[in-house]
Amino acid sequence: RLRRRAGEDGGFTLVELVVTVAILGIIVVPLFGVVLSYLRTTVHTAARMTESQDVQLVAAYWQRDVASIGVRSGTYDAASHSFPLQQSVDLPACALPAGATPVVTLAWSEYDSLDDSLDSTAAPTTVKVTYASQPTTTGGYELRRIRCGSRPSEVRVADNLLAPPAVACVQPGGGSTCTGGGGQVPVVVKLMLQVRDSTGHGSATYIATLSGERRQT
Repeated sequence: RLRRRAGEDGGFTLVELVVTVAILGIIVVPLFGVVLSYLRTTVHTAARMTESQDVQLVAAYWQRDVASIGVRSGTYDAASHSFPLQQSVDLPACALPAGATPVVTLAWSEYDSLDDSLDSTAAPTTVKVTYASQPTTTGGYELRRIRCGSRPSEVRVADNLLAPPAVACVQPGGGSTCTGGGGQVPVVVKLMLQVRDSTGHGSATYIATLSGERRQT
């Protein structure tokens, strides 16, 4: 009887332990791979969301500013029955903060009220908006939107750029010069951004091209 009780309390055999460990390995290894893949996907998704926030903020300002461009001449042109457009892109920059470099300056004519826009003798106000890049302490660049003229303001629209943005223009005839006037004022102005993940988790630079189209003719 005592021998039978001793056999019953003997615990697991070596074979049972080996089989158990083998089964646990078969279950844990694939499960660990799934968890690791999930964590990697989560990190990259968070990095992309951080990068896209900069692009979305810049796009909100950029498309509206480009749609507004169009500095009007103060001299009436009888042939076209209008006040012709003057150079409206790539103008001298607004006053910039220390260390900032202008990327591009957009400009347009702004009337104080609707009545002024109907009065050919009323002089509109020229509004300029300068997009300027500035180095950051982390080795990247930030992008600032600086408005001068009426209602001056300054807004940081991006703070995790890998390099200063580049600008490209499309003229009505298909040219690429940004400094044209009259019928050669660009109809489309593009801003190319290279956005980086500030946490360092991004696997590649996020590149975005923002396009804005001029409304004035």
